[in-house]
Amino acid sequence: MTKKNPKLVELEKTLFPTETEHKAEGKCPFCGKKIDVETEFKDELNKKEFGISGLCQSCQDETFK
Repeated sequence: MTKKNPKLVELEKTLFPTETEHKAEGKCPFCGKKIDVETEFKDELNKKEFGISGLCQSCQDETFK
């Protein structure tokens, strides 16, 4: 996984504090569910999206349908 620009990380924390905290704790930023990366996702693309957004499979399915 690539590292984000530190300024972008700080902006995310400022704009989305709860969501950023959830993601840091391994929880979905939308629903707050604890995520087990090994069993949660349908495929590698969904795992990749998790690395970007932190969304669980259910929230990805709802968001990107």
